[in-house]
Amino acid sequence: MNHYNITNRIINICLIVLLAFVTINCNNSKKEPSNKKQATEQKAKTVREEPKLVYDDRGNIIERHSKSYSKRDESVKSIESYYYVYDEQNNVIDETKESYTPDKQLKYKNVNIYTYDDKNQKIEQHFYSYDSKDSLQRDTKTTMEYNDLGYSVKEQTYFEDGSIKGIIIRDPDEKGALRSEEYIHYNPDGTKKDHKKYYYTEYGLGKTEDLMKKK
Repeated sequence: MNHYNITNRIINICLIVLLAFVTINCNNSKKEPSNKKQATEQKAKTVREEPKLVYDDRGNIIERHSKSYSKRDESVKSIESYYYVYDEQNNVIDETKESYTPDKQLKYKNVNIYTYDDKNQKIEQHFYSYDSKDSLQRDTKTTMEYNDLGYSVKEQTYFEDGSIKGIIIRDPDEKGALRSEEYIHYNPDGTKKDHKKYYYTEYGLGKTEDLMKKK
């Protein structure tokens, strides 16, 4: 056998091996999306169905209904409904969440009432929580303040009797990036519970100061 024939045989063998390799890879690649899709569908099916939405004539969502399922047997675990009320500027002023058992018995209800200033900035949030008998269990309030650029600079939360529960003081730069945040928490009797300040860099948290220990 001359050199030319040997070379041709080697080339032919290489082509056969290469063709077999490509065929195997193609078959595997065709199977992967199908398996992946099935796994995704199964996971989604056992967690939560696509919510049902109701809109008003301005395109705002006024109702949202969904069900969550047990991963084990796909039975209904809970039913949740949300209801929204808007002002003339399309700001949410009333947000209600109702959670039900699989047999549609109320478990709890949470209501948030929001107040806005003339710049459509949220300046107050009033939170109410009700039990399965629709009895009020919690009543708290949060107020917000902003600088001239519209960035949040202060938040205060209150106990049910109106005394201050916590304060957050923020120091944003001219682009809104936080330079620092100061957290102060109080006990129900008005004494300070803790007081910390966090300093940030462009990469994240830089350092933390415990201002309670400094005193």
